[in-house]
Amino acid sequence: MADKFIDRMIGIALPIIDENNCELVDAEYKKEGSDFILRFYVEAKEGRVSLDECTEINRGISDVIDTMEDVTQTFILEVSSPGIFRALKKEKDYIRYTGSLVSVSLYKAVEGKKQFIAILSGFDTDTKTFTFDMKGDIFNVEEKNVAKINLHYEF
Repeated sequence: MADKFIDRMIGIALPIIDENNCELVDAEYKKEGSDFILRFYVEAKEGRVSLDECTEINRGISDVIDTMEDVTQTFILEVSSPGIFRALKKEKDYIRYTGSLVSVSLYKAVEGKKQFIAILSGFDTDTKTFTFDMKGDIFNVEEKNVAKINLHYEF
């Protein structure tokens, strides 16, 4: 039931997000404490998403949902940036952030490491393989062995 609901909400949100020159990064619908939260993570198509853009998207989605009589769930709507340590989950993310510093967690060790920080040097869409550069050491990892990839910033 939750999957149908979030799929429907994504369908409502996507045109509004696109109108604001942003992209949907991720969406979730979950219970936190006594509240249900419908959360959309958005990113600007170019540059960074602003608080004003998130507010405008939130308002647009709320306006549409408020007119829908068949939406009976009570929830809190949140629209936000995925943050500077955002997870990379889709092929377009891998391609967009090629050349970026990332934090990687693997299911099975490669080169003796299950967790490391490296430059994402590329992603082969045919073989589903990442190429990482860790201080000049270049190595490949199949996508199925990657548990998690997040952008990484050093301050």
